[in-house]
Amino acid sequence: MAEDFLRDAIKDIKDYIPGKTPQKRGVIKLASNENPFGPSPKSLAAIEKAAKNLQVYPDQKSILLREALAKKFRVSFDQVIVGNGSDELMQLAAAAFLRPGEEVIIPEHTFSLYEFVARLFDGKPVFVPLKGLEQDLDAMLKAVTQKTKMVFLCSPHNPTGSIITRKAFHEFLQKLPKNVLVTIDEAYAEFAEDKTLPESLSYVLEGRNVMVLRTFSKFYGLAGLRCGYGFAPAELIKYMFRVKPPFNVNRLAQAGALAALEDTAFLKMTYKNNLEGKKYLYAELDKLGLSYKKTEANFILINIKYPADELFLKLMGAGVIIRPLTSFGLPQAIRVSIGTKEQNKKLMASLEKAIS
Repeated sequence: MAEDFLRDAIKDIKDYIPGKTPQKRGVIKLASNENPFGPSPKSLAAIEKAAKNLQVYPDQKSILLREALAKKFRVSFDQVIVGNGSDELMQLAAAAFLRPGEEVIIPEHTFSLYEFVARLFDGKPVFVPLKGLEQDLDAMLKAVTQKTKMVFLCSPHNPTGSIITRKAFHEFLQKLPKNVLVTIDEAYAEFAEDKTLPESLSYVLEGRNVMVLRTFSKFYGLAGLRCGYGFAPAELIKYMFRVKPPFNVNRLAQAGALAALEDTAFLKMTYKNNLEGKKYLYAELDKLGLSYKKTEANFILINIKYPADELFLKLMGAGVIIRPLTSFGLPQAIRVSIGTKEQNKKLMASLEKAIS
């Protein structure tokens, strides 16, 4: 029996629950915070060109992409790492730095991968409740013990869309022991309107134990290629490379991501659509009298008055896929991605009918 030689840590790991993928034409998916426009034209052209050389292994250190990221974000090349999605970078950090039994502080009701990587490497997750659907940094500080090795933060936060302000993040780092690694997941940062987001890279440049994670999956429309990137002091990056599988980022992902960085017209269109979309959805949700959390991301958390799983099934029947937040521990809330104008209109028409 497999259980006879299974590691104890694996027994406590829950299966990841992804957003459902459409199986029929005409169904719209607003469940996984994907770019409704797909990849940029420049990305697609670069991917098509790279596809002609698939017999050749990819650059195992993603040198061209890391150089472009270092230039864009004004950091050193050796402070950049690229992974098979930013979730792989979380795993690399845990593999390199987390010892069995050490504690990992995680906000409640958040992206499940933080708990996953903690348990995978025999760490002990320590969950801290949200305060008004926002991460409670004071409570997280109080949860720190001598066994604390890592802290996960998410800004903008998934699934609430709230941010950690620059001032709050600075004060948090000032009070946190220097030997604790802070990972701040900024997967949705490009969508944020609020200009008080943390200047997280400044702490990387100072040499603090801070890792900043970004992704090409959301804003850049490349979720299907799995390409994430991270910034951390060079000493930390060096050890993460030691545990990184060779050729973890494929040729198409590297080529598509590199081209995506340069397509400013596409990125401006994506940002503009998100701004207009959330304003429209706010107004429509107000008309329906539904409670929601204003967002700095490309999704909105909506509170409803009955089980989210039931509403999910009703909307599925109407050809709209949303994300019930039951798996996040919020059984009477849903998360909807901001789509195109047409998708947003279909969502609201279906939602009004479903709750009437």
